[in-house]
Amino acid sequence: MTTASGHETGLDATLESIIGSAAETCPTFSVPREEFVAYLWARLPADVPPEFALAQMHTADLYLACACARGDAQAVAAFDEHCLSQLDRVLGKMGIDADASAEVKQEIRRRVLVGDGRRPEIVDFSGRGDLRSWVRVMAVRQALRRQERARRDIAVEDDELLERIVAPENPELDYAKGMYREEFKRAFEAALKALPDRERTLLRQHYIDGLTIDEIGHLYRVHRSTAARLLVRARTRVLAATRAQMMCQLDVQSKDLDSIMRMIRSQIDISLHVLQRGRKR
Repeated sequence: MTTASGHETGLDATLESIIGSAAETCPTFSVPREEFVAYLWARLPADVPPEFALAQMHTADLYLACACARGDAQAVAAFDEHCLSQLDRVLGKMGIDADASAEVKQEIRRRVLVGDGRRPEIVDFSGRGDLRSWVRVMAVRQALRRQERARRDIAVEDDELLERIVAPENPELDYAKGMYREEFKRAFEAALKALPDRERTLLRQHYIDGLTIDEIGHLYRVHRSTAARLLVRARTRVLAATRAQMMCQLDVQSKDLDSIMRMIRSQIDISLHVLQRGRKR
């Protein structure tokens, strides 16, 4: 017959074995013992004996998840290598090209590790399946949603991005946009498509998805000042490319085009505070 003391001793031994195995599997980072045990305990099913439940759970994956939830940079890097690196092959089989695959991975990283106005989804991983499969299912669903959205909404989204980059509600600007609306729209869309993938994704994440500078910095693992510079550079490049496209389309002198573009550029407010306030209205 097993005594209560014997039961506790056996459970302690099980936990020590789990922690040791997890530490060996994840040598680049560590989680305090008490914190990891509490993390495990919060995810145990209530109607199953702990020893049996622990034996069925992917505890090394939960160790990684716990470290990611704590914001450990080495754990985030391990998550990228363990879970995201395998998605290109999976998404490629669905006919997802490299650009779209990169965007799906960024979206998954944001949802799982950063959150989107909510807590990061990594804390919802229960360990009852393996982490790679959990992420793979999430990515496939995300890719399917993107494919459907692309078929229906890509033109609408580009229009929204244009309106957010170029500030609205200015009579002079509205006049210029009214005169050259179609030319400007075509030029902007062409300029957007010509941007490097990362810069196009940055613009969408900030202006369409509403990510803050801090969230972008966390997502790309760079300082917030670097994230701000990347965003400003992307906006500057798309506007410069728009000007070049309009030069090809419009039969106007260079000085006239410069005047048009100055009206447009003069209304661009790069203040994060103003952009955030605009999204909350």
